Amino acid sequence: MSEEAASSEVRSPRKPPLKPAGGLFAPARDRYGVRLALVFGNHAPEGRCPWFSAGKCHHCDIGAGEGAAFDEETHRSRLAFFRKRYSKVFPRLNHLVLYVSGSVLNPVELPPGLLDELLAFARKLPELRAVSLESRESFITEARVRRLANLLAEGQALRVALGLESADDRVRNGVLEKKMPEAAVRRALEELGRAARAESPGRVGLDLNVVVAGPGTSGATAAADAAATARYAFCAGRELGFPVDLNIHPYYPSARGLARFPDRPRCAPAALAAAVLAVDVERRALAPASGLFIGLEDEGHDREPGRRSDERRLAYAAIERFNETGDPRALEALLPPEPLAEL
Repeated sequence: MSEEAASSEVRSPRKPPLKPAGGLFAPARDRYGVRLALVFGNHAPEGRCPWFSAGKCHHCDIGAGEGAAFDEETHRSRLAFFRKRYSKVFPRLNHLVLYVSGSVLNPVELPPGLLDELLAFARKLPELRAVSLESRESFITEARVRRLANLLAEGQALRVALGLESADDRVRNGVLEKKMPEAAVRRALEELGRAARAESPGRVGLDLNVVVAGPGTSGATAAADAAATARYAFCAGRELGFPVDLNIHPYYPSARGLARFPDRPRCAPAALAAAVLAVDVERRALAPASGLFIGLEDEGHDREPGRRSDERRLAYAAIERFNETGDPRALEALLPPEPLAEL
């Protein structure tokens, strides 16, 4: 089915709206095996992430989501559409990632009963090993995480995904204005740790999102910032008792990012490769069982589609090999002969 056909199928009044390019992710591979992200609408007013509506997270347009407020009917229709579209993927799916263009764990953005329905669907997938739920730090509590983990089948792990972007408070809160103080992040990680220690080993874990070469860094510091963020996450996991995986995203100019950082260039493939290699050093030293995943999907928000297409032709095969094998040598061909001094 073409993207256009998929779009028209779900635009009837009783079915959820869907952006042709941005709302559908292709299956990928990571350390679990086959990975698929599903993007649902948001139940908050106008279908928008509350942090987006409040003018925060200035590098990010994803909070605008599909620009439509979902109700229960459209939400269930969306799931029915996904079940049909990915009918050949679900029987072999190993890692399911759920997005609502905001916080899956926020009951205002996704009512708990609907999240329970999604996890009931996930529970029945025969090869599923992990479910990742995107959230903000304020919604991560021991009770909530444990309740959701126990809705999954034996052998399925619940992963909470947190968009820290950078462990450097100057970058995260000073430049990006994410309003994620260290104390709030630490509280969330401690809550996650209590949930993980109360459940069987590996049942509960953290997926931390890292932005490479974003505002607040330079060509000389981007890799070090990513490595420091990885070190922060791995050390927290070791201390508090939960496994950690990293989702690594190269910075690209979105509409909101261009408005606030008009001179900020996108992350080049070479800068991405250098950062991932630096992160892998931390992984091997602190958390060798952890996984690294380079995420290239952007829900259609990249304002430089031509450059994006050129970069994907250059780097996609190497990144795909890295995501599947975890072998950093897959990225070495993307590195320049000279050190990265400028972005």
